[in-house]
Amino acid sequence: MAGAVGRPRKNSPRRRGSTAREEILDASAELFTTQGFATTSTHQIAEAVGIRQASLYYHFPSKTEIFLTLLTSTVTPSTELAARFGDSDYPAPLRLWALTAAECSILLSTRWNVGRLYQLPVANSPEFAEYHEQSLKLRTIFHDLAAEIIGPDDPRADLPYHIATSVIEMRNNDGVIPFVPRPDKLPDLAIMLADAALTVLGAELPSNRVEVALDLIAKEGTQVH
Repeated sequence: MAGAVGRPRKNSPRRRGSTAREEILDASAELFTTQGFATTSTHQIAEAVGIRQASLYYHFPSKTEIFLTLLTSTVTPSTELAARFGDSDYPAPLRLWALTAAECSILLSTRWNVGRLYQLPVANSPEFAEYHEQSLKLRTIFHDLAAEIIGPDDPRADLPYHIATSVIEMRNNDGVIPFVPRPDKLPDLAIMLADAALTVLGAELPSNRVEVALDLIAKEGTQVH
């Protein structure tokens, strides 16, 4: 009985998602990325999903928790993938290229441009320490891979991370997924930006870079989505 509290819907499902939790995240992603965090209320989120406001709290204790879930969903897959890339025998340029392409692919594989959430002032709040920790870890991995190529004191070592996340400014936020993940293909935009990440370091572009990236992602059992 207790498990059913707060679940009734006001209307039939109106959002993408196989569960109410996924529908809440979909609605929240749209509202947060189009009108910001402060001006989005849990009432608006519930209305967008078609559930009672009380039902939303059955799945998430607060609006802050929803925001944190969306933030970490964009960095956790890349951080986990990058950490495992470190054990690969491929040279640093190939690993950096693969990481850049994977990060871009993740940011291109969502309905809403959740990367925009990084740019909201609230994202810097101490409440989101979990996200800050993961984000710093990802940036450090990018930096360290670049440093293997050009040396630790070269300021260009920070550029590949910024190139990867620039995809946020290059995609739409209209509810249409720019790239549906495939095991045999990377987005053209991801390939272009990954090429740019090596070019800015003065590194040659390996001819087998796309194949290696797909191989690394597949070997780690990681789906870019």
